[in-house]
Amino acid sequence: MNITLSTLTLKVAVLTIVAGIKTNAQIANPDFESYATCPAQHSRFASNVSNWVASLGSLAGTPDYFNTCGYKMPDKIVAQSGDGFAGGYAELNNTFTDYKEYFTSQLTSPLQAGVTYTFSFYTAHIHGASPASFPPPGNFIYDDLPDPDQGFLGLVFSTAAPAAANTVGNLSPRYNSIRNDFGSGRVLIPKTNTSVYGAASRNTWVMVTLQYTAVGGEQFMTVGQFRPGATSLPAGHGAYYVFDNFSVTSTLPVTLQHFTAERKGNAVLLNWTTASEQNNQGFDVERSVNGKDWSLIGSIKSKAVYGNSQQKLEYLYVDNVPASGINFYRLKQTDLDGRFEYSNMRQLTIDAVKLVFYPNPADATLFVSGLRQVSSLQLFNANGQLIKTVSVQAAGSKLVDMSGLPSGSYILKVVGNSGQSTSYKLFRK
Repeated sequence: MNITLSTLTLKVAVLTIVAGIKTNAQIANPDFESYATCPAQHSRFASNVSNWVASLGSLAGTPDYFNTCGYKMPDKIVAQSGDGFAGGYAELNNTFTDYKEYFTSQLTSPLQAGVTYTFSFYTAHIHGASPASFPPPGNFIYDDLPDPDQGFLGLVFSTAAPAAANTVGNLSPRYNSIRNDFGSGRVLIPKTNTSVYGAASRNTWVMVTLQYTAVGGEQFMTVGQFRPGATSLPAGHGAYYVFDNFSVTSTLPVTLQHFTAERKGNAVLLNWTTASEQNNQGFDVERSVNGKDWSLIGSIKSKAVYGNSQQKLEYLYVDNVPASGINFYRLKQTDLDGRFEYSNMRQLTIDAVKLVFYPNPADATLFVSGLRQVSSLQLFNANGQLIKTVSVQAAGSKLVDMSGLPSGSYILKVVGNSGQSTSYKLFRK
């Protein structure tokens, strides 16, 4: 800035999404985690955030880089994940009324003509009084974008990064918009997206997915508000958006519909349908408890003959041992030639199940239930000697034979699939 700016838990999610092959075009440093110098104040995006630029020159508005190592605004929002995120003004009415801030990523390779790319990212807008960390005068009011200013936030694709000559006016002080004739094409968040332009994204991250069919050769993606002209905001008011976690995929050869995650008792039912398949080997089902670190939990082969189908095919996978708390799921679709792509994530919450064992004191048999994500039960005597090990695997409950054991105290150790353990004291009559 040069100015003197929830995770939704789903029981069932039904969305139409597309998955395709990986392309060479990727967004480097998509989550703003890599930087040259920890930002100590505002306006520290340019020449600092790796693989991103603010290229409009010294007379243009300068976007901001936030990171937990330094400059941040925890009174309003923190990174969607990790430590870093970026932000800039979409509109502002101060000394200037046509003030915007932009930042640009150079993709790892040019987009291919005729290919439709899906770009996803998280965004939010600051709402209310000025964040405590913002520079003077610090008395701006931050609002939703006014109705006439909505529908212009998004991405512009070009063969070169935007320059000062691509702005409206191109005159000092030149804190103004990128012209409509810049770039090969653009994709904007429609005005009908009330999550982005309304209350849902006030100091709260929401996910955005946009699709762009390439002209060919575009290698630069610019983020911002592409509406030339003065804002409808009243004087002393601004609209400031933050961004995090960009991704890009191309939309080929498997059309995936209705990927859902639904709780059924203590299990999770994953259902998905393909409208068509081409060269499809099958799907790996992956799960995560934090949305970042993933584990393979199962695989399903394609139902299409030789991997090709133009008819609807339905798939089901049952996760019998989901983790307690939030579970994230995604599909890894792999072609017969080894190329692969990931679906969007699905998420739901499994309430924690309390471990129960009875009777205590035990007689000949001890019944143990609530065994989720548990690999084994280990029984130790009062001297710490291992008496027996009972394999649990996918079972939710187990009987432990205590017959023949002398009366006294014992320790039952419950060992989780990832190696963690919890011990409980029990008694034998």
